[in-house]
Amino acid sequence: MKKILNILLIVLGIGSLALIGLMIFIGTVMGKTAHGYDFSYSEQVSYKKQNVRIGFGMDSIPQGQLLYELSFSEWDSRIDNLPVEIQITDNKITVYNSKKNPLTGGEIIIQGILLKHKSGKWIIGKSENDQNAEEIGGCSGGPVPIDFETKIIEWC
Repeated sequence: MKKILNILLIVLGIGSLALIGLMIFIGTVMGKTAHGYDFSYSEQVSYKKQNVRIGFGMDSIPQGQLLYELSFSEWDSRIDNLPVEIQITDNKITVYNSKKNPLTGGEIIIQGILLKHKSGKWIIGKSENDQNAEEIGGCSGGPVPIDFETKIIEWC
């Protein structure tokens, strides 16, 4: 009887450890994601698309007040993206500093015009000439790339 009780206690202990390990694994996998910062905040953001004439054709650019993320190029994804609110009207964009985790430099982080770069990527430029910039993104000093699909702005 004692042998059976000891075996049951060992099986129960191993099962408990396995369950705790599984819970830790699931918690790590489902933990903080790029879009998991503040769900109530994202509900306040409006979204619509508008066809806007860019360069030689018509392209669809999201319009309104949106929630995007800043990806910090110099850290090569070693730190979390920062959620930011942006305002897009036609092809003009303003990226506002996060109120929760603000960066230095004031209320507006980036302001410019949305352009399709010669590489095919969308960028935030200062003038129409930025469509032909030699370097974009990273910490090159060139125009800032923006991805409408992933809602990420590559920033330095």
